[in-house]
Amino acid sequence: MVWSCSTDQEIDCSSLQIKLKQTIDPTMCSPANGEIRIFALGGTPPYLFRLNNSPFQADSLFEGLQGGLYNIDVIDANQCSSVLEAQLSSINSDLKAQFEVTQDTDCLNGNGTAKFTPTGGIPPYKLRFQNNILDNTMEINELKNGVYQVAIVDAQSCEFVLALTIPKGKTSVSWGADIKPIIDTRCAKSTCHVAGTGRSDLSKFENVKALAETIKTKTQNKSMPFDEPMPAVQIQLIACWMDDGALNN
Repeated sequence: MVWSCSTDQEIDCSSLQIKLKQTIDPTMCSPANGEIRIFALGGTPPYLFRLNNSPFQADSLFEGLQGGLYNIDVIDANQCSSVLEAQLSSINSDLKAQFEVTQDTDCLNGNGTAKFTPTGGIPPYKLRFQNNILDNTMEINELKNGVYQVAIVDAQSCEFVLALTIPKGKTSVSWGADIKPIIDTRCAKSTCHVAGTGRSDLSKFENVKALAETIKTKTQNKSMPFDEPMPAVQIQLIACWMDDGALNN
């Protein structure tokens, strides 16, 4: 489900699907010539597609691909989303890789890690990450939760692409130390969310917890607080605390 700002109603996203139409394995390492074509069903057109967290595009065809594992997302006009995985195998290279990840438990900076174990191809191996070549390491640190594209590159410049997902773990954000001071100074004011104003009394923890998802949504779309902008750091702290279960910690 997603929240519609225009109608203040929740939208059912369950009908949106993404399907694999065709894959073409790459026949050479350089230039790469693999292809993935997908299509979408259901939801509300028009659709936009992206590969491994790259920018969204209207075209459902992705070309010039190396062998590897790919995540493809679709979003529709209501911002509903769906995802699938696809794999391409390079015909003239047996380069492969496995990886292990740790969760990101740092709300603001990211502390997730990824370790890679390449096989096949022609050693030595390098990592290509965010358009940079990393020498002498098979590990990436300080990653925020999300999806990244990483490639293992061998001595022949063949690549094996990986869609790397860093999961979100529990953070140390606290109601007492971090969130209550934000709510007290930004929301639970005499002109806004306190008793006697006709609005929810956010000076009470139980009310904040009950409205956790609404508060998260409205602070992120910047409709709350209404009188002045909330700093990005405070918005992120609220989101982390809500995602951790809105605990009285």
